[in-house]
Amino acid sequence: MNNSKKKNTADWIIISSDEPWSDVWMPQVHYAFQLSKRYDVVFIDPPNRWTFKNLFNFKLETRKVDNDIIVVRYLNLIPLSLGRVAVYLNDKINQFLISKLLNFKKNQLKIIMWRFDAFRSMYNFENRETTRQIFHVIDPIAGKNLDIPLAKRAELVLITSPKFIDHYLKINSNVLQIGQGVDLDFYRSPVQYNEKEIEQSKNSILLLCTYTDEIDYEFLKRLAEKFSSKNITLIGPNRVTLPPKIAQFDSLIQLKNVNWLGAMPPAKFRKHLDSCRVGLIAYDKSNSVNNLRSPLKIIGYLAAGKPVISNIDSEVPSLVNKGIYYAYEDETFYDYIEASYKENLQFDKHIVNDYLSKMDYDNLLDSIFENLDEPLKAKY
Repeated sequence: MNNSKKKNTADWIIISSDEPWSDVWMPQVHYAFQLSKRYDVVFIDPPNRWTFKNLFNFKLETRKVDNDIIVVRYLNLIPLSLGRVAVYLNDKINQFLISKLLNFKKNQLKIIMWRFDAFRSMYNFENRETTRQIFHVIDPIAGKNLDIPLAKRAELVLITSPKFIDHYLKINSNVLQIGQGVDLDFYRSPVQYNEKEIEQSKNSILLLCTYTDEIDYEFLKRLAEKFSSKNITLIGPNRVTLPPKIAQFDSLIQLKNVNWLGAMPPAKFRKHLDSCRVGLIAYDKSNSVNNLRSPLKIIGYLAAGKPVISNIDSEVPSLVNKGIYYAYEDETFYDYIEASYKENLQFDKHIVNDYLSKMDYDNLLDSIFENLDEPLKAKY
């Protein structure tokens, strides 16, 4: 153990993200928020689409958000189509501009570079003696983009899914597999709302997600038609791009009992989550990548005390048939939903809460920093 590292805690955490900071809190945003309770945090948004004007833009787009987190948009001066050289040059330019923005002086500050982005930011702050390197894998990107070189460079590789342990252990000996995190203080805090605010979601079937081409909209339509007397609540942004999927999504939300409420931050969707009957995970089974996902939404459902019905592996075997139910055929889905309305779908609060307590961000951060041999700062 390097005792010199133990004596000096990090001053800044810089998070590179392939998802922008938005009302939809992806794991990257959750970690940034939790870390900001202890550290100064910079969150690097992915860049806007490249245009010729980018070649002459050397000004960072910045703003402050929750807990005074500084969000900067990555400047994509040189198109990534030019390969690794473009990544290197863009990264070094962004490092210079971020250092200037924050008044970093060489080797005076200790930084943890927390990398979620597998497309860029590989060379940011790579050579500073006072920088620690974490590569955090939350999507099935094994072997894609900059995955392998990022894993090689990292002092610690964090992975959400146990399905990829072998892949990363072949690259880096320091791999820690953790599940999706939960902020139990958030879910235990009371929420104030009136009956009118939850009129659409009360006792409903809820799907909380980002609506992309990966969701099975045809199944959801069959489900809504089967349970025509029940409300189906959809919460999340519409990011559907394929024309057939766009048509399917539009057809779904036209149904009388389907209520799409759009994107909401956690503080706003809590009342709908608390009010629903059951939570769904409904990915398109024709896309094999969907079977490799570790859905964050399952944590929200469970923390709100709602059973989950899923058509993919949620990677929590201890909660199967105790809070999580798998349904790979329509009829099984229907049976579980009917059982939930009859209050015959078991939800073992003791086992669920025991699991969630282990996934609380405070416990996850303890494990991560201990594995990195880095002292974890106390909360402000």
